[in-house]
Amino acid sequence: MLIVRIFKTIVPDPIIFLSVLLITAIGILTIQGASGEHFSNFSQVTRNQILFAVLGSLVMVIVSYLPVDILEALTPLVYIVGIALLLLVLLLGDESFGAQRWLSLGPIRFQPMEITKITTILMLAYIASRNLPHFGPLLINAIVLGIPTILILLQPDLGSTLVIVTSSFLVVVAWGTSVKMLAGILVGGIGLLPVLGALIPGYQLERIATFIDPTTDPLGAGYTAKQLDIALSKAQLFGVSFTSEESALDGISVRNSDFIFAQLLEFSSVAVGLVVVLLFALVIWRAMLVRPEPTSEFRKLATLGLISLMTIQVVVHIGVNVRFLPTTGITMPLMSAGGSSLISMFILIGLLQSMMLNTRSSESVS
Repeated sequence: MLIVRIFKTIVPDPIIFLSVLLITAIGILTIQGASGEHFSNFSQVTRNQILFAVLGSLVMVIVSYLPVDILEALTPLVYIVGIALLLLVLLLGDESFGAQRWLSLGPIRFQPMEITKITTILMLAYIASRNLPHFGPLLINAIVLGIPTILILLQPDLGSTLVIVTSSFLVVVAWGTSVKMLAGILVGGIGLLPVLGALIPGYQLERIATFIDPTTDPLGAGYTAKQLDIALSKAQLFGVSFTSEESALDGISVRNSDFIFAQLLEFSSVAVGLVVVLLFALVIWRAMLVRPEPTSEFRKLATLGLISLMTIQVVVHIGVNVRFLPTTGITMPLMSAGGSSLISMFILIGLLQSMMLNTRSSESVS
């Protein structure tokens, strides 16, 4: 059919594109179901999410056709812009839920941290791919990672800090760092634990305590854990539904973002949750097809870093939502409400497709 042919021409990878749209659609349906409104009357949050999804889809397709050469050349610039935005957050950012993570530009309110996660991974791959003595890029990478990590931790956002550090560590390992240097990194990291402990806000420590035993503060810090247990107990093994007269998560203000997967399980079923996991696995598998034949060190390391960034967020979010991990505030990629999180993830997937489909100009010549 003509429509299918046009679709395959415009969309770089139809499997990734359709999987991403399906995950996003499930997220939108879950958000609408949590609003309590009938599906014939979308809530404002749902309408916003649909708008962000349409915009993000267009951005994803555009980014996917960005040549790797241009992307690599622009990496230092976008990294600097990301750092500048994080500094602006600390100086002029809006405070919400006890954290200063948002910037407002007129009617637009966004979290620079979401895009800075991506630019930091790209910058680490950029430095590691340069032909420098091994110690040189390692030291520079420590600085490249350290600056956004500290700025994000000061907001404060411990969850995002751990995600970006873990993803970056995998890039460093894949780069081929020697055992001695890895040992040095680990020793240095352990030495910084007291500093990290001093920067961790009290509510994070309360989350850890109530994760172990929610009854220690059932109406305070333990309330979320208790309600999650109730929501999970209501999940059926099979079934498809995105509505419920009453939800155990109704009293949690961030249920559409931090606890969207638990909301899905409560409304629908474990089977639908597994479908979401399988769709993410399909996206990751397709994105990893670039790795057997890497055309450059930058391309290989950037691909690994971006895949790790998305995978870690999915695993941590699900782990928190099924009560395997303490609350971290990590959103579910493509599903959680919020334009910053959604559009940045569309950009990430567009970059992965760019790594898959585009080759360096030098290879094209050869």
